[in-house]
Amino acid sequence: MTTTADTIDRGWMPDRPSSDLALRETVVRAKLERDLLEIELQDLYQQACTVRLDEDLARLHREIRELRAAVRRFLSEWSAHVSWERSELFPCAAWYLAGEPDLFAPMEEDYRRAERFVREFLAAADVAPAPVSREEAKRLATRLLQAYACLKNRLREEADIVSAIESRSSLSPHSGSDIFHPNK
Repeated sequence: MTTTADTIDRGWMPDRPSSDLALRETVVRAKLERDLLEIELQDLYQQACTVRLDEDLARLHREIRELRAAVRRFLSEWSAHVSWERSELFPCAAWYLAGEPDLFAPMEEDYRRAERFVREFLAAADVAPAPVSREEAKRLATRLLQAYACLKNRLREEADIVSAIESRSSLSPHSGSDIFHPNK
C-alpha cells in the first residue's frame, strides 16, 4: 500500500510545468467531491435516524435494505475519494502548506474509524434476521451515526485544508500567477 508520505515525496513540485492548472484542478475537484459526499452523507444520516425511530416492522425491514444499499454506494464513492486524496490532494497540501505528511494522520484515522463502523453495520445488516427487531434496527443505525460523526469531522478538516491551499497559493511566490484572484 502506498502511504501518504510516499506519495508526497514523489508528488507536488514547485517547478513542475502547469502546477497552477494542477492546483486549480485539485482544489475544484476537492470542493466538488466534498459537496457531493456531504449531501450523500446527510441523506444516510436521515435514513439512519428514520430507521431508529420507525415502529412498523415491515417498513423497518424495507428501510434497512434500502439503507444498506445506499451505504454500499456511499462507501464505494468515499473510498474512491480517499484514494484520490492520498494521490493528489494531500501531496498538493503538503507542498503548498509546507506540511509534514503526518499532518494527515488524524484524517486517515477518522476514515479508518468511520469505515470500521460502516463495515460493522454492513456485516450485521447482512446477517440480521427478517424482520429486524426494533432493538436490532437501533443498534444498526447507531453504527452509522457513529460513522457519520467521524466522516463529518473528516470533511470539515478537508475543507480547512482546501481553504488553506487557496489562501496560501494566492500569496505564494511559486504559484506563477494569481489563479484564485485573476483580477488582481
